[in-house]
Amino acid sequence: MALREFYDMPWIGHEHPVLDLTNTVVIGAGPGHGDVDFLSDPGLTAAWRERLGNRALAREPLGALRALRAPLRAAVDARARGEQIPDRTREELNTLAAGAPVTMRLGADGGLVHEEAADDVGAVLAREALVLLAREGKERLRRCDAPSCGMYFLRTRRDQAWCTVMCGNRARAARRRPAS
Repeated sequence: MALREFYDMPWIGHEHPVLDLTNTVVIGAGPGHGDVDFLSDPGLTAAWRERLGNRALAREPLGALRALRAPLRAAVDARARGEQIPDRTREELNTLAAGAPVTMRLGADGGLVHEEAADDVGAVLAREALVLLAREGKERLRRCDAPSCGMYFLRTRRDQAWCTVMCGNRARAARRRPAS
């Protein structure tokens, strides 16, 4: 993955808020093919926050983001591999999500309105993770297998293996290169 893509972050802000935080690590793209952690590099952290815009997640302190990212990544990774979420991770997310109750009311148009009853960004994101992992993410959540990526995404086709067209091109090119 090109350095420019790290700062452009085309995968942030489009799919799901949970993936916006879990996708702050690029697998095997750093020096010596280590991981690149956006929350450990001030420039990438600033670019990530800017990409999120005015969302509450962008204003969270780094320590809180790192602490929340760990169980989210563990749960998303397990689900992307088609495995059960580890008990400890599931319990941690359930505990966090309990701090973000939702209230419902009947709107003037007769429709049901859901309102957040918590200001705790971590609790709200944990609740959104539970919904993602139990519903649409249960079958659609995948981890990109392109070299130097590892981003999580919600597949839109049954045979989708990559998060972006660029990753698909990079993966096909890597298969064609002779092994050194």
